Amino acid sequence: MTVMRFGGFALLLALAVPLAAQDQTQPQQQAEADQGMLPSWEVAKIAGAIVEHAQSVSQILEQIRPKEWVQDGAPAAYADQKATLESDIANLELSAQALARKPAKLSYVVDTFLWLDRSQSMLRSISSGVRKYQNPAIADLLDSAGGVNAGAIESLKGYMRDLAAEAEAEMEIAHDEAQRCRGELMRAPAQ
Repeated sequence: MTVMRFGGFALLLALAVPLAAQDQTQPQQQAEADQGMLPSWEVAKIAGAIVEHAQSVSQILEQIRPKEWVQDGAPAAYADQKATLESDIANLELSAQALARKPAKLSYVVDTFLWLDRSQSMLRSISSGVRKYQNPAIADLLDSAGGVNAGAIESLKGYMRDLAAEAEAEMEIAHDEAQRCRGELMRAPAQ
């Protein structure tokens, strides 16, 4: 009987949580607008812009030759930084493409935000080397490229907070419903 009762509980829970979630949700865009959250289409648009921007940064990076700077007294670490930045930009592009496909997936938002933040930091570092050892005009391009994503970083940061809060609220609803169902099962007479 205990097995049946808990098996029934699992079945009830499996049925109740999606039903509770359906009762609590409105169409996604309306809910997002009500909460002040960026709409999914806007997040997808931001992600698409990040992808395009990453591709343009990659083109600028092709012009940078830190191995040649060593002859002028530059640290050899700039070559490693460039390689790391190129890898980070490629990862940023992949995560932003995933985010554009599924803008409501929190892990994609977090990944894109972290890659974007890291690449911004690396851009500033490599830009100072470019300015000193290669060409100030290319450094200016890198600096302006870094500035382009400042708005995207802030937008993703706010959206990430909103998605996390929404996920917490949904988990709380599911937990409360599970506890309610559990209580009802415990009060039900044994059969």
